[in-house]
Amino acid sequence: MPFNESMEDFESEVSVIDVYDIASEIGKEFEKIIDCYGSEAVTGLMPKVITALEHLEVLATKNERENSNVQDLEAKILKLESDKLEKAEDRLRYERELELIEDHWKKETQDLESVVNTLQDENRKLKNALAAKQDLPAQQMAPEVDIAALQRLRGMVDQLRDKLRKADREISSKSSEIDDLSNQVKRMTNMKKDMSRKQRLMQFQVRGLVDERADFLAQIQDLSHANVGLREQLGEAVQENALLFNACKDNCTEVVQEEDPNRPRFTTAELKEILHERNNLKARVSDLEDELESFRPKQAPESLTESEIKEDPDPCTSLPNTLLVVGWPLTTPINSTHDPTALGRGFNSARTSSVRT
Repeated sequence: MPFNESMEDFESEVSVIDVYDIASEIGKEFEKIIDCYGSEAVTGLMPKVITALEHLEVLATKNERENSNVQDLEAKILKLESDKLEKAEDRLRYERELELIEDHWKKETQDLESVVNTLQDENRKLKNALAAKQDLPAQQMAPEVDIAALQRLRGMVDQLRDKLRKADREISSKSSEIDDLSNQVKRMTNMKKDMSRKQRLMQFQVRGLVDERADFLAQIQDLSHANVGLREQLGEAVQENALLFNACKDNCTEVVQEEDPNRPRFTTAELKEILHERNNLKARVSDLEDELESFRPKQAPESLTESEIKEDPDPCTSLPNTLLVVGWPLTTPINSTHDPTALGRGFNSARTSSVRT
């Protein structure tokens, strides 16, 4: 029974299943109202609706039970009425047969009386006619006439007896048919009771299935609400991730540009090895400077010529070229003053950029 029909369209009998369908439709409407206006809009209405539905369920159950009782009583009444009609028909048929038999008996009796009267008249006439004649032939004729009349009467009695026996056999056959029909009615009544019991069991099973369906719908609704909450949290997390990514991108572009093809790409192990090599090279440079000082003359002129500077290049100035030949990129060029702190800053910036990458 759909919920959106008018009350005039409802059937006069409402079953428990119809009540559960109505409750399901009302629950869906409540969910729509809660989604639109919140749970506060139906807080006061929901207990009243639930109470009304519970009363309606009780009334539907009582109505079904009373309907089953009424159907049983109607079946019994129909059976009794059919039995009464059959008995009345049998009584009428028996009465008609008895009337016919009585009429037949009356007719036969009248015929017999007329025959007897006729015979008596004939006998009287014969007696009067033979009174004057000789008594011997007349005395032999009268018994013959009486014997013929008695035989005819005996045959009529036998016919009536046969008819009565036939009527008794028909009555016994009809009685057996009535007994068979009564047994069939009893079997049908028992089958109807079994079907009613099975129907009640099916109604209880359907009620349990409807309850399970309502529980499943409630769980699905809770999961949908939880899914909506998770989607909202996911959207917030995506926004925060985008903000953090933009902030990290801005911080990274301050050190090394993302689109620079010459930006250093080193691993931690490579940076450790580079730092170790740097320290060794610094130690080597200081050793070379000491060795160069030992090879220089003790009385050196105050100003060197340009050719002497070209002949004796400073090992510190040749260090960047050596590093570039080896394949180590430098982010900070070493100037002509070969400041060792500048070299350290270059390696440190390279290490920082590689680690961030």
